[in-house]
Amino acid sequence: MNNRAEPGIGKRSYDGHYMKTGREAEAIVMTWLRNNPHVIGLDDLRHLREMRTADVDCSLRLDNGTVALVEIKSDYHLGVSGNILIEVLRINHTAPTDSAITLGWFARSPATWLLYYAPQVDRIYQCRFNDLRYIVQRYTQKKRKNTRFDYINTDTIKSTVNILIPYAACEGVFTVHDLRVEYEIPF
Repeated sequence: MNNRAEPGIGKRSYDGHYMKTGREAEAIVMTWLRNNPHVIGLDDLRHLREMRTADVDCSLRLDNGTVALVEIKSDYHLGVSGNILIEVLRINHTAPTDSAITLGWFARSPATWLLYYAPQVDRIYQCRFNDLRYIVQRYTQKKRKNTRFDYINTDTIKSTVNILIPYAACEGVFTVHDLRVEYEIPF
C-alpha cells in the first residue's frame, strides 16, 4: 500500500464553518479574559504552530503570580442539548496513512483550563482539563458500550469522532459564566 499522499492531497489546514465558528468563539473568550481584573496578561499563542498542534490557544498571567495555558472551544449545542462534546479522534481522509488519524484535542492539549463558549446561551463554561478528563474516565468506565459517540463531517477532507457526556455527569466540574451579567473569573 502506498503511504504517500498524492500531489495537492493531504492538506493539513482546517477550514470551513467549524473553523470560522471557532475563531469567533476564541475572540469572544479572549476579550472576556482580557477584561477580567485577575488576568494581568494574555498571550495569544495561536500563531505558533507548536501551540496549534498541541491545542493551546493562549497563556494567562494571573494576579496570584501563576501562569496557565488555556484551550478555547465552541459548541453550538452546549447549554441546550444537555451534553458536553469531547473530541477524541480526528481523521484526515487525504493524508498519508501513517498520519491520517490523530488524537483529538481532549487527549492532546496540555492546557490547564478548558473554556467552552456556548453561543445559544451566551455563556462560557470553564473547567480544569484534568477534572473533565477524570469525569470522562469514570463516565465511560461506567457506561462502556452505552457511551454515546458522535461523528462530524468537519470539513471537506476531515471527520471528527466525539464522545457526548451528559452535562449532569459533570456536576461540580464547570463554572458557568453568563456573558450577559457582571462576573469575576475564579482562577
